Amino acid sequence: MRLRIRHNQLHQLRSAILTPCSARPSVAPRQTSHPNPDPTLWTDPTSCMRLPNSLAKALYQTQNTVSKRTFGNMEAPEFRPKKVLILSKLTRYEFEKKVNKGCDDAQLAGILRKRGSDYNRLLEKHKIHHSYLNTLQNELKNAGIESRLVRRFGYTQEAVDWADAVFSAGGDGTFLMASSKVKTKNKPVIGINTDPSGSEGYMCLMRKLPEENLAAALRRLFSGDFEWLYRQRIRITVTGEAGIGDAIELHDQQLNRDPSTTRWTDNPRCPAADQEECMALSPPLKKRTISSDDLSEERVLETAELPVLALNEVFVGESLSSRVSYYEIGLNDERMVKQKSSGITICTGTGSTSWHFNINKLTEQCVQDLMRIISKEYHVQIPADDKNAVSEICTKFNQQLIFDPDRKQLAFTVRDPIFNATFPPTNPRGFADKICIKSRGYDAHLVIDGAISYRFNDGSEAKMEVKPEDVLRTVVFR
Repeated sequence: MRLRIRHNQLHQLRSAILTPCSARPSVAPRQTSHPNPDPTLWTDPTSCMRLPNSLAKALYQTQNTVSKRTFGNMEAPEFRPKKVLILSKLTRYEFEKKVNKGCDDAQLAGILRKRGSDYNRLLEKHKIHHSYLNTLQNELKNAGIESRLVRRFGYTQEAVDWADAVFSAGGDGTFLMASSKVKTKNKPVIGINTDPSGSEGYMCLMRKLPEENLAAALRRLFSGDFEWLYRQRIRITVTGEAGIGDAIELHDQQLNRDPSTTRWTDNPRCPAADQEECMALSPPLKKRTISSDDLSEERVLETAELPVLALNEVFVGESLSSRVSYYEIGLNDERMVKQKSSGITICTGTGSTSWHFNINKLTEQCVQDLMRIISKEYHVQIPADDKNAVSEICTKFNQQLIFDPDRKQLAFTVRDPIFNATFPPTNPRGFADKICIKSRGYDAHLVIDGAISYRFNDGSEAKMEVKPEDVLRTVVFR
């Protein structure tokens, strides 16, 4: 009976997602009410209308269904923490106040107006976020759970160790930051999207639901009406000469507003007034020195396991996107192959809905053009002018780009690969259990989840793989 109920729920979900946006009732999200809402059944019609069906179906249907997991083999869910750490994002309003120190609100409004930004809109979203935070803290208190609120500069390993679970209050970026310091699979990380209108919230518990649904969602959580989802993460081991552990916190660079060309200079990582707040998100590396077998000269190399696991993806390439990235890549201990491209991404199933998807997705225009070429060249009748047929083919291709967050494999994508007589064609995307990359660049970096950038210049090597002990425990509703 339980399986039948879940199948019916899945059928309802598919029906809701596959219904064209124009056929859905145009009800404002804040008018939605239900004593026990299912967050996976809610989709903002206005945001869906911005996407063609071929993209909306791929992203929303694949991400929201959990039918591929075997429920019978999963442990009985239970969520009864005594202490919860809440990591709050820095709102855009707070960000602008930090950058424009000494300005009152009237002056800040003038500065933003000159840039074409809406001060009132920023302030309203700031208030919505903090209202969400207050509701979350009150609900935890009513459930007898002690909570502690920190922002990104106060998100330390000591604070994480204090808690039984971590809540992220923000969007997917805040969720990624929250997961970066959770090293054990026994400590759940649960995301709350406090900006439903401006953030997708793929990894968040309620996706794009407004605040009034939070209390009901937490009741479901505390009653065990959910499933654990163990998201794979990427472990990275690097080997190279001195300096391989040099890291830059890219979030701090936003506050500094230094151009990327000065990233590896001696400039402070953030304004002098904020030095006390600029606490490294990445702990120091534990290095091991090894000797090279190179006969021409004795080189002393260092090897280190990076202290941050990648939940979404790892990017390897030149610091300046306008420059060609040169490297060697080996899959599953196979022979290394030299490549030139705009860089390479290695992602998990969690990250497959993000950068990986957008690099590889097909548009309906592209599919229609291909169908017309095939029809003309091979003299076969293909419905290239049938919009539904074009959309369906595009959808099927795009859906196969997304894979389960708990899949024990990595997906790689070569961005804009260069093929010629020197660099022959290779597969631009695929799966592997282990991926090794050797840098041939001179201003290259290795970036984890868009947050932490490590030097990765000529001769440096990186090995990427997934390990059972590195999974991140998260929650999805049935």
